[in-house]
Formats: sequence, C-alpha cells, structure tokens
Amino acid sequence: MDKEQLKKELEKYHPQMNSDQRAKAYFSGERVDHLPFNIMSLDVVYGQQMGYTLTGLYDMDNLVKALREIEEKYQIIGISEGLNLRAMGHAVGSELYFPENDNDRIEKFLMEDELNMDLIELADPYSNKVLAKKLENARKLKDALPLHPFSTKVAGPISTAAAIRPISKLLRDLRKNPDEAKKLIDFCVDANLVWVKAVYEEFGPVNVMIADPVGCDDILSPKQAVEFSLPYLSKLTKGIHEITGLKPNMHMCGHTSRQWESFNDLELAGFSVDNCHDLGECKAAIEDKLTLIGNIPPVEVMRYGSIDEVIEAVRLCIRKGADAKNGYICATGCATPAGTPQENIDAFIYAVSKYGANAKLGEMPEAAFID
Repeated sequence: MDKEQLKKELEKYHPQMNSDQRAKAYFSGERVDHLPFNIMSLDVVYGQQMGYTLTGLYDMDNLVKALREIEEKYQIIGISEGLNLRAMGHAVGSELYFPENDNDRIEKFLMEDELNMDLIELADPYSNKVLAKKLENARKLKDALPLHPFSTKVAGPISTAAAIRPISKLLRDLRKNPDEAKKLIDFCVDANLVWVKAVYEEFGPVNVMIADPVGCDDILSPKQAVEFSLPYLSKLTKGIHEITGLKPNMHMCGHTSRQWESFNDLELAGFSVDNCHDLGECKAAIEDKLTLIGNIPPVEVMRYGSIDEVIEAVRLCIRKGADAKNGYICATGCATPAGTPQENIDAFIYAVSKYGANAKLGEMPEAAFID
C-alpha cells in the first residue's frame, strides 16, 4: 500500500468513540468499535512533525496544540505529566543536560563518587523546582484540556536509583555494598510515592505508568531481581494502589521473561512487554492476572519500516494477543522514536481499526484473520 492508498483508506476511519470512552467500555466488558491502542510518545512524535523541537514541546501551549490536532484527527485524548527515567534524580540533585531535539541526559550524578545517603532528602513536589514545574505544567494542561483524562508516570525503584548513582557503580554496590544500595532503592520508592500523592491531591484518581528498564533480565541476574528489584516494585505498586485507588501499569524495556510470573504477584493492572519478546508467550504467562500491552517494534517497524510492514506487524500482534483473558491494548513495544513518518502512524491506526474491529475483552476479533 502506498501513501495515497493509505490516505484514502484512513478517510474511511470514523471511530465511534474517543480513546478514553473505548478503553472504559472495553474493560467493562462491552463490545467496542475496535481494540484500544497506544502509540507510545505519540504527542512528542506528532509535535515534532508539526515543526516543534523536543524542547519546544516543553512549552505547554505548543504541546496543547499538538494534543488538539491528535484529538481532531484520531479521536485520541489524554494528557500526561510525570517523571521520566531521570527526573527524580534531577529533582534530588543530579545535573541534567537538555539538548534541543534529543532526550535529556545526566551530566553529573548526585552520588557520582560514593553511595552516601546523607547527600539526599525527599523532594517536596510543591517547593522543589523540578517537581513544582511539572505540577505547574500539569495544571496548565488540565486547564487547557479539561475533558482529557490525566495520567502520570514514574521510574521504577532501581531505575530511579540509576539516575542518582551511575549504573556501573550501582551494580557494583549490589555486590559490594548491598545494605546501602537497598536504602537508596527504598528511598526511591518513597520519593516516587510522594510525587504520586501530590498528583492525586491535585487531580484525583489518576492512572500511573511505571517505566523500569534497569530491572530487566539483561541487567539484573535472577538473584539480583529477587533481592533488589521485585520487593521494591511490590512496595511501589502497593503504594500507588493505596494512594490512587487504581493499580498502575508497567513497562520494562529489554528481556523480562524470567520475571513474568513474579509480575503477576505485584499490584499491577497491566504489563507492557518489549518487542524483543514474542507477544503470545508473554500472554500465556500473565493473562490470568494482567492486561497484555504491546508490542509492535518502534524502531525497526514504526520508524524505519514501510506502510505494509507496519500494517502486518499490527495484524500479527492482534492475532497473538487480542484474546488475552484480562484484555489487550495494541501498542508499540517502547517509545516511538522521533522521525517516525506520519504515514506509519496512520498505518498503525488503520490496521488496528481494521483487524481489531468489533472487539470485546477476552475475544479474538473475527477481523484479525482477514487477508
């Protein structure tokens, strides 16, 4: 399919509900127009296609313009302001650099030289300059788009710790200084819960996404995951549930299959699996407890693939995941990269509306097997 053919096909796309209405109806057991979906980082990708740099999208007026266009074109609604992998580290003292059109990066870690808990204290979201700015941004978004559901995000405990202490040194600490490492990781749980509580006080019950790449099997051994990651994820997910009344979702980059069964024991609503795994295998491991989310390749397919490759990847994921017992959200396997072509965004939405049509929780859509 070429761009012109896709354009004509997408003109037939007339969703019967917006993304929030669809998700609520689907997870209530109702039949919906098509499967819920999530193109991760769509606001950033779309905003860049409109001509804004990444730092330009830190201006809430520019971001609101992008979100309004996304709503008008795709009936996708939702606003989010939260903590990326480095934000809490920045809030408590790590120094960050913000390139004009690339992800921020840490220039100097708070605990560059030593793991010293005397260097750190919990950040107050209402007075800390990093977190207070994020709360201000959230208020601006909600004032501009009051009907959009609000969500937030935090990094997982050990991933947050890796923004305070260099990861190579943190991993050494797990072996050489485990008690102090545990104190730091536990601090990171408390710091993130302080943020979630502030967001709840401002906006009421909110959905929370946890991103935790450092907790993956590629970085932690099974023993390390059991000792330094899972107990703190348990505390974090339980705390979020207690504060908001809603169980969070979690995304973990990289290989995670050794931990899938353990994720079932966390107070999670759903798990977003990286595209390095087979979606069907993950479904078999978690579907009794968790919603399955994923996992179209964001780089090989969304960024660099053809229109037909995007369509086929979406169709394959629907065939593997759509009948998950606790539901399936068709999504990219991680954040969608800058520079992803507009036609590939359109191809994703075309494919999920076609092959995920007439969806109901726990059922495989008949349309999934249309040739």
